[in-house]
Amino acid sequence: MSRAVRRLKDALRPARNVLAALCGFGYDFSRYVRYAGWRGRRDRRKKDYKAVKAYHRLEKSLSFRQRRQGSGWDAAGDLVRLLSRGGFDAAALGYHETVGIKVLRDFVAAAPAEAPRREVSEFLRRAALWPAEGGVLELSAEALRAGRLDDPERFFLSRHSVRDFRPEPVPQALLERAVRLAMKAPSVCNRQAWHVYQLDRRESIDRALALQNGNRGFGHEVPCLLIVTADLRAFDSHGERFQHWIDGGMFAMSLVLALHALGLASCCLNWSRGPLDDLALRRAVAIDGAHTVIMLMAVGYASERLKVCYSARRPLASILTHLD
Repeated sequence: MSRAVRRLKDALRPARNVLAALCGFGYDFSRYVRYAGWRGRRDRRKKDYKAVKAYHRLEKSLSFRQRRQGSGWDAAGDLVRLLSRGGFDAAALGYHETVGIKVLRDFVAAAPAEAPRREVSEFLRRAALWPAEGGVLELSAEALRAGRLDDPERFFLSRHSVRDFRPEPVPQALLERAVRLAMKAPSVCNRQAWHVYQLDRRESIDRALALQNGNRGFGHEVPCLLIVTADLRAFDSHGERFQHWIDGGMFAMSLVLALHALGLASCCLNWSRGPLDDLALRRAVAIDGAHTVIMLMAVGYASERLKVCYSARRPLASILTHLD
C-alpha cells in the first residue's frame, strides 16, 4: 500500500467511524422499537416483567423500617389489574407473576389496620390456591456479615483473564452452579432480564468466535463459550433504553467472579460489533431476537502453567473522587 493511500485511509477513518456508529445507533433503535416492553400487551413475557416492576414497589414498602400508613395501595391496585388480565389460569402465570401474588398477600397482612381495597381483597380470594413465593426477609447484620471474605484482596487480585485452557470439558453442574450464584446480581426492580447461551461443541464455538475480534491465538482451544444477553422485553420506558446493557454487564461481572470462586477461569470477549456481525451471530447461534448480546465469555480450567497479561491498574486517585 502506497504512502498516499495510507494517508487517505487515515484521513477518512473518523468519517467512517461516525458513519458506522450511526448505523449501529439505528440498529439498536430498531431493536428497541421492536422488542422493548412498552408495546405488546399480549406478550406473556412482557406481562411477567411488568409484574415484577409492580410488586417490587410493594416489597420496598414492606422493607422500610417506618412504613407510612396508607402507602402502597396504588401499586397494589396496579398489580391486581395486571395479574387479572387474561383470567385466572394459574398454568399461564409467569414466574414473576406468581411472586407478585405472594408479595400482595404479605402486603395486605402487614397492614391489618388498613382495610384492603375491594379489588385487592377480591383478587386474593380468587387467587387463594395459586402457587407463590417472595416478599421480604428479616435479617440481622450478622447474617449479612456471614459472607465476608477473610482476605478479599487475595480473591479479587487472584482473578485474571485466562487465554490458556486445559482441553477438558467444563462440568455442567459446576457451570450451572456459577450461573445460579451470579443470579444474585442486582437488577433494576429485580427484573433479572439476563439469559446465558452455552456452547460446548467445537464447531459451534468456532462459528461464534469467528465473528468476534479478540480471540485470535487461543479461541480454537476454548472448551466452553457463554454468550451473555439481556432481554429487551423487560424494559418499558425511554429512560431504560440503556438498562439492558447495565443490568447485563453487572450480571456478567457476577458470573466472572462466581466462576473464579468455583475454580474456573474465564476471559470476557467484547461484543463491540456492528449490525451485520450481530445479525450473523444470530444466524450462527439460536439467540432470541429480543435478547441483546452483552458479551461472549470463554470458560474452562486454566492450564497448570500459563502466562497472563499484567494489566496494570490506574492509580486510585484517578478513579475515586471524594466530594464531601
